[in-house]
Amino acid sequence: MRFLALFACLFIGLSAQAAVKQAGKKAAEPAKKAADPVIKVVAPPAAPVAALGERTAIWHDWTDKEGQKLDARFCGLAGEYITLQARDGRTFHFKLEMLSAEDVDFAKSCVERNRSNSFSPAVIASAAADIDRLVGVVLTANQQSLNAPATDEQFLRRIYLDAAGRVPTAKEAATFLASTAPDKRAKLIDELVFSPSYTMQMFNWMADLLRVKDTFAKGVPAFTFEDWLKARLAADTPWDKLVSEMITADGRLCDNGATGFMLFDAEMPLDGVSNLMTTFLGTNMACAQCHDHPLAEWKQRDFYQMAAFFGATDGKDEAILGAINKVSRADASLPKAAVKKIADMNAFRMEDTDKQKLTFPKDYKYKDAKAGAPVSPALISWSKTDKSLPIYNVNTKTPSQLRDEFARWLTSPQNPRFATNIANRIWKKAFGLGVIEPVNDIDDLAQASSPELMAHLTLVMKAAKFDLREVQRVIYNSKTYQASASATPDLGKAKYLFNGPLVRRLSAEQVWDSLIVTAVGTYADNVLLRRGEDLKAMALPAGKVTLAEVKNAVERSKKAFAGGGKAAGGKKAAGGSSLGLANGYEGDKPVSRFSMMLARASELPQPSPETHFLRLWGQGDRLLADSSTNDGSVPQVLQMMNGSVGKLVADTRSAAVMDAMKAKTTDGEVTSLYLSYLSRKPTNKELIAASKSLKDGLALTDLAWVLANTREFLFVQ
Repeated sequence: MRFLALFACLFIGLSAQAAVKQAGKKAAEPAKKAADPVIKVVAPPAAPVAALGERTAIWHDWTDKEGQKLDARFCGLAGEYITLQARDGRTFHFKLEMLSAEDVDFAKSCVERNRSNSFSPAVIASAAADIDRLVGVVLTANQQSLNAPATDEQFLRRIYLDAAGRVPTAKEAATFLASTAPDKRAKLIDELVFSPSYTMQMFNWMADLLRVKDTFAKGVPAFTFEDWLKARLAADTPWDKLVSEMITADGRLCDNGATGFMLFDAEMPLDGVSNLMTTFLGTNMACAQCHDHPLAEWKQRDFYQMAAFFGATDGKDEAILGAINKVSRADASLPKAAVKKIADMNAFRMEDTDKQKLTFPKDYKYKDAKAGAPVSPALISWSKTDKSLPIYNVNTKTPSQLRDEFARWLTSPQNPRFATNIANRIWKKAFGLGVIEPVNDIDDLAQASSPELMAHLTLVMKAAKFDLREVQRVIYNSKTYQASASATPDLGKAKYLFNGPLVRRLSAEQVWDSLIVTAVGTYADNVLLRRGEDLKAMALPAGKVTLAEVKNAVERSKKAFAGGGKAAGGKKAAGGSSLGLANGYEGDKPVSRFSMMLARASELPQPSPETHFLRLWGQGDRLLADSSTNDGSVPQVLQMMNGSVGKLVADTRSAAVMDAMKAKTTDGEVTSLYLSYLSRKPTNKELIAASKSLKDGLALTDLAWVLANTREFLFVQ
């Protein structure tokens, strides 16, 4: 019947494919290619972007209906759920109705206080207009023009995927399309960027950038890092503060999740510095780690002088690792796997010593330093004037403070590349291509498709005080973002000047999350995975390691991981089988169907197992930053046609199918499914053909399966 459905509704797939092709065709029409883009000097924005006010955390003694109290900061309120963070870093996500009536009112006032500290509509409009002006000038200089405005249907689907990480439900789509409000697009943007879905999609994007994994080294659990990052995103922590906390974090991984980023490379610190430079500055110094860079100005000496800021930092305590292993051998009954995890969780920690230990390699061959000599920390610069900036006045005389000095320089608005790097990455997130490509090598700002646009986005980032939500609000409100999409350009012939966003296949996470919402609806937005708290059971008290304390830690771990997770030495792999994670969820509990946990991608193992839908569709392995891909493959087709996901789409319990069944007419059923999967109503031709097929015996589940397999569903226009 499935193939009959595909045959019977083949025209649907073809029309969907044609829609994607037509989008690319229309986008290309006004864009007459120039051999070499002419970049002219463009006047800066008419008025500087107004900066946001100072942000302060809202702390409060929260009281539930039973009189229990919690001193915690407000993170967010979405629908029925509130998220709080205690002073010890623990996060709590629960239904608002559990709080006292007074605290419910206070929580709602917190939302208003946070939003009042955002860019005003006037500032958003002005900054977005400057984007359009700067893009327009460059397009005109190259005899090109902005693509035609995207239709409401195109914009609706695009903004949901970019801001919420999923397609809208039929109800959400119908509500927006039926609205006649002149500012409905701006309102929808704000609704989505302040929703729990926004936090989930930002975690997916950031996890690929920061190489977030359930485990690093040889199986060391990093759940505390994941929980910390999710909590900071929920609290809308500015990018500069987020990065600073990761760079300067001290202590054990089981106590302080923020240490996870630096501890990922604890056993390969030089690789860690190279990755850090690429991730936060868009500076590719990987070659300079071994020799002078052949294609850039970076010298090997430059790399080692930057790495010296971490030369006094130690990420692994070999002494405590040996002590735990030694005392545990005295009791053969102790489970080896559990002891190993306890040893690792206590040994991996960030600590600064009073001596900078990094030296130039023994095979160093250049005359600017001696092989084996100590390295003096020094910051890189991109121009002769950079080092005259106040931020370059760092203290390199106190080894234990080197990491803090580096973080202060790195995240400063005065840093020549920090704001530009993240602004360029956020632009690529929205448009499919950076203003400067590749995004991991932006040393030469003149290589931007529009240096003036890049400068403006950098200004917006600084004015927003690195609040990524606010920067995206500006971008999403621009006419450039809301233009029809363009086909992927040939960058070998000319730079892309942003006639509109690019047509591109959904990321693995977007495909998965969209299918999840069609299966269980917005219920999935309140299913949160939090596993870090259990890892604290492995922490040993300070002082001499004893057998008694190791035994106590083993017993605490057994209770914490009663579900049999791998972290406790059980048979089930906490990072492998998603079904073994059920006990780690807060908020609503996930639904399981066809041996799959139906939770958002952000709430599944990081990354998922190699055979999982997410990995087959391009989720990165997180060994390197930006390791995801949206390339197509035969296994992806087979997954949709015959795999568990295909069964999920064609399941009678599917939320999209059940919503369609509520319609009183066949035409209504068809329209509902089109809204669920394609965020638009069917054309008259599609409606007639699909309705006839349903009357001839085609099931609604078959039609849902056909729509999910169209290119229109799998691509964002």
